[in-house]
Formats: sequence, structure tokens, C-alpha cells
Amino acid sequence: MGASGAGKTTLLNVLTHRNLKSLNVKGEVSVNGETLTLGEFQRMSSYVQQADIFMGSVTVREHLIFSARLRMGRQFCDAEKIARVDAVITQMNLFKCQNTLIGQRHQKSISLGEKKRLAFGCEILTDPSILFCDEPTSGLDAFMAKQVIKALQK
Repeated sequence: MGASGAGKTTLLNVLTHRNLKSLNVKGEVSVNGETLTLGEFQRMSSYVQQADIFMGSVTVREHLIFSARLRMGRQFCDAEKIARVDAVITQMNLFKCQNTLIGQRHQKSISLGEKKRLAFGCEILTDPSILFCDEPTSGLDAFMAKQVIKALQK
């Protein structure tokens, strides 16, 4: 938490080792007292960024399937990936909009709350031990923010 420009996003970028263009970052990463390589840390964590990056021409379900196929690895067969997508759709309360186009600006699309839940859904497909969230409820009204938080608590 902090004021606009306080460095919240920069801190998350440093912690997740992303978007470090002009930063000189040194140090080691430890989780529960165990020093990890960058690769090990990145495999056990996910980062829900502030801006959503979606393909507007596909449905919520198609986007999750695409993400699962890219991120879940070869140790999972396609049926297991689809089963995980189904579980995430349920967990993130995306069932009603799963076959709706995500949409783009000036086009009918899913709601902002659904987009936030979809962003979380994409990141939890791999069941990360650590989930970093950059302003997960920004732009949402109290009801939608509560829905996002409830979905995360599951």
C-alpha cells in the first residue's frame, strides 16, 4: 500500500525480477530460509501485473486454455491442462462468462471485475507457492473488489 508514485510497482518488479530496464539489482532470493536461483524462484511464483494483457478476440475459456498450454509444461497431458482450466474457472467465478469474448476497447466485452479475475486465473494455473499482485482491486467498486478478494481466498 502506498501513494501513487511511491514505488509499489517498482518493488514488485524488483522482487519478481521483471521489467528491470534501467535498474541495477543485486542480491539473492531466499524463501523460508532457503536461497534459490532466479529460475527456481520464478517457477514457484507468479505475478499478476496491474495492466491486463489479453487477446480480445478469444473467449475467457480459450484464453485460459492457451495460457495453460504455454505455461503448464510437458509433464501434464492436455486433459490435465483442461481439467486445471475448469478448476480455475470455478475457483475464480468465471463460469458465466467463460464462453464470452474478452473484447477490446469500444467493443462489448467482459466486465472489469471479470478481467481482474481472469488475470488472477491465468497466474494461478500453475498453482504457484507465491503470488505477487500489483493493485489487484484498482478501478473496481467495493462489490467487485470483494469478489476478487473472495476468489483469491479460495
